[in-house]
This record gives sequence, C-alpha cells and structure tokens, in this order.
Amino acid sequence: MEELSRRELLLCSLNRQYLLEKGERMQVVGDLLGLQAQFAQNPVYALRIRARDFQPETWGQGLVKIWSHRGTIHAVRQDQLGLLLSARGVERQWEEGRWGISAADQARWAAFIQRQTEQGTGRREELKQACRQAGMAEELLDKVFYGWGGLLKEMCDRGILVYQSGAEKRFALPGPIQWTDRRQARLAVIEQYFKTYGPATLADCAAFTGWKMAEIRRLAEELPLKQIRCGEGTYCYLGDLNPAGQLPRCLFLAGFDQLVLGYRDRSRLIDRRDLGNVTNQAGIVYPILLLRGRARARWKKAPGKLIVQPFRPLSLGDRQAIAAKGKKLFAEENVQTEFLPPLEETQNRKGGQRDES
Repeated sequence: MEELSRRELLLCSLNRQYLLEKGERMQVVGDLLGLQAQFAQNPVYALRIRARDFQPETWGQGLVKIWSHRGTIHAVRQDQLGLLLSARGVERQWEEGRWGISAADQARWAAFIQRQTEQGTGRREELKQACRQAGMAEELLDKVFYGWGGLLKEMCDRGILVYQSGAEKRFALPGPIQWTDRRQARLAVIEQYFKTYGPATLADCAAFTGWKMAEIRRLAEELPLKQIRCGEGTYCYLGDLNPAGQLPRCLFLAGFDQLVLGYRDRSRLIDRRDLGNVTNQAGIVYPILLLRGRARARWKKAPGKLIVQPFRPLSLGDRQAIAAKGKKLFAEENVQTEFLPPLEETQNRKGGQRDES
C-alpha cells in the first residue's frame, strides 16, 4: 500500500478543497457539500478564500440555507436540496406533539406560513406577526418560532421552506425538489465526501455527516474506495490524489471551515496542544490562520481592519506575511492588521489570577 507523509496528506486536502487553487463558486459549494453557516459571515469568508469568481454582492446567488448534515445550518446549492434533504430523511406525516405542537396545528399553520411566504412575507418577524393576526395564541407562537427549531425548522427539514442565503433571517419557497431514496442519497453524499475530503478515515466521514459508524461502513463497501497509509493510519479516497505543491506560508480559514469540520482527527493541520485554541468547549470553531500548514492564530474581521491573535509569539516575517495576505484577501477595503497579545500569554495571566483568588 502506498504511503503519504503528513505534509503530503495536508497538501492533498488543500488541493481538493480549493485552498491552493481557487475554483468556481458553485463547484466549490457543491464539492464541499455546502458551507457551514451557523454564523452568517462564515460561508462568505469560505467562498472569498476559495472561489475565483467571488463577489461580495452576489456570493449567495443559487444558494439557500437548510439544516443539513450533523443537523447544522449550511449554505447549499439550491439544486442539491433534494440530495441533502433526502439524505437527512424526510418525514411525510406530522408527528403528534413534535415541538409541543399537535399534528393538526402543525399541518394547519405550516400551510398558512407557506401561503404567506409565497405571497412575499418572508421575514421571520413578518411571518410571526401574520400568524398572530390570524389568531395564533402567544403560547403556540413561542413553539412555532422557537429559536432552536420549532415548526419553521420542521418545514425546512421537509423541503417546504428554505432560508435565503444572506444574513437576514428570511424564508423562501424552495422550488421543485427532486427527492430520492434516503439510502441512495446517503451513498451519494459519502461518495462526494471521499472525492473532496479524502484521504480520510471512515471515522472522519462519520464525524462529518453525523451518521452512525456502522452505516458508514456498510455504504462504503459499495464504493470503489482506494486506500493509502499515513503514519499508523489507513485513509480512503476516490479519484486521483495530488500531494504536490508548496504549503502556503499563510492561509486564512473561515470560522467552522470545512477543512476543520471535515475530519474527526484534525492532526493534519492542528497540533494537539492547539485544539482548544481552535474549538472552544461550546463547540465554536474559530476563524484561524495556518502558517506553513499548521494552525497558529485566530482572526476576525472588523470595519477596515483584521484582528489577529496568535497562539504564541510570531516572528516579524510571519506577521508581515499575515498582513500582506489580509490586504490581498480584503483588497477592496485596504484593511490594516492589528495583532493582539498571544493567547498563551493571555491564558497564563488568567490562570495566575485564578490562583491568587
């Protein structure tokens, strides 16, 4: 069996995820199976970094937002709705008591909300007000418009509604959806996963999709997966690998970036001691900077500037490389880069304060 070095494993991932050579916007979104969109700017940054035809004003054309794999919000291609929703599994009957709402009320108010949306009432608060005016009790309003789900989420899961791709919480009708058998849809998702995210392990695929390992194993047996070794691990992939090229001195990644979320084992780009600097205990995955292929800093965008907080002190050359890359990435704003004290120093100070109290 062929072997890859750790450096080559990362290069394969960067090549396949459009981080060494940019791709067309819609191809990027489709190949990555959507972009995690829990925070509105994350898919925008992910495309800014990866798509050669990215435009701030039109980045979301042809995209919608749904609760996709792992049950989290993703910006996805509208023409992939059938695949991704079928893979999740769509209930045909309203479940009695779901979200604390009777099946009859779910059906009645879902039809009402769908009609309102069709007539152009798409903003969340507008829909809520329309339901109130139509006689929905306040107790039921809280359940229908529950922030972490409710009837609106149920309607999105069933392909009745979708979120529009922008930052505003606005719903729309999805248009025609081509449904397919859940098993076949999941097989297609796994196939695409190993084309884009491979080399990866079956455990990586299970973590990415949120599906059970036993099901991943069964479906993977139906695919012509190739295998390659790296260190002690065996990795699977489809298509041809390209481990060639140079690791960029500096590379920006979005918050909840697919390069991070694509793997359970993130050692190809994050040192073990830095896992907590990339993902906090609440599950937030920060926007990070890779320096020569390793996660070395967090970043965030503010008006006219980039704020960078390294994990540990950076060399002058690295700071200059980050500033230059930031200026290029946000060229239309002529951003200035501000460096915060290293996280290591900040955490040590906080630890000292706790010890003294």
